[in-house]
Amino acid sequence: MLGERSFAPPITGDTFVVPAPILQAYASKRLRYKANLTAKISCDDYVVTFPGLYPVRALPGGWTVGISYPTSWFDGPTQAPEAGTWVSYLVTECNECDPGVVTEQTHNNVPQPVLDDLREEQPTADGQRARDIAYALAVFRFNYDGNREFLVKQLRSCLARPKNSPEDDVCDRRLVDYLANLYWRGDSRLLQILLNIAGRREDVLDETGEFYAVLLDRRMNAVMGGLHNLPEEKQRLVCQMAFTDDLRFDSPKLSRITEKLRASTQNEAAQCLRGISEIAAQSR
Repeated sequence: MLGERSFAPPITGDTFVVPAPILQAYASKRLRYKANLTAKISCDDYVVTFPGLYPVRALPGGWTVGISYPTSWFDGPTQAPEAGTWVSYLVTECNECDPGVVTEQTHNNVPQPVLDDLREEQPTADGQRARDIAYALAVFRFNYDGNREFLVKQLRSCLARPKNSPEDDVCDRRLVDYLANLYWRGDSRLLQILLNIAGRREDVLDETGEFYAVLLDRRMNAVMGGLHNLPEEKQRLVCQMAFTDDLRFDSPKLSRITEKLRASTQNEAAQCLRGISEIAAQSR
């Protein structure tokens, strides 16, 4: 649909012909920059609509349309959302464009067939699959506390292993990603747990500092409150991990955070700033 005009392009196999009015809209300097293109796509029982597109998104090239659920959206072209239960996405890449552009939408309805399948599978699942199912069901708000606690216990069990333990399919970054996503979804109880685990355990906590960096940038006061419950050495460690995994590559974010830390009168802020300064000096 372009404005109020609807088109049903002829489809042959996995290709379709871009309607001439859309190509004309892109060619027009007056219409090219109007976000008045809507794509409505149906596949089996799903119908998804992507409004507010620019004509360039429908130039000849490649389209990828997909759906991601909680067990798979970390591996797709979209990021794990902080709300909603599933994601639909459209990736468009015209023949002379690079890279492709991603449009995504989150949906709040629980896909009942998916929920039913996960509930049926959970009692016999183990290892990575048990972990993934627990996270997905928590997102769907099915037995939230029980599935959340399952993930927390898995994390603690992973951290209790000797540092040189063999790799497995449970104790990796994805476990922390799951708990961090549940925190961003509103489970503030997880903040202290996620701060408590700070440590130099790349086998389990690989790049956990990225989460700490985003926390410092978005929720400084909450982080300071959580750091208050930790010894000063660990307060510094949290902020050092944030610098090592993220802030040293993002100068604007680092400047925002250090400015807020310097403006604070809290001891936790002073320890955090000290930790960042120490690790930054070592990196030079």
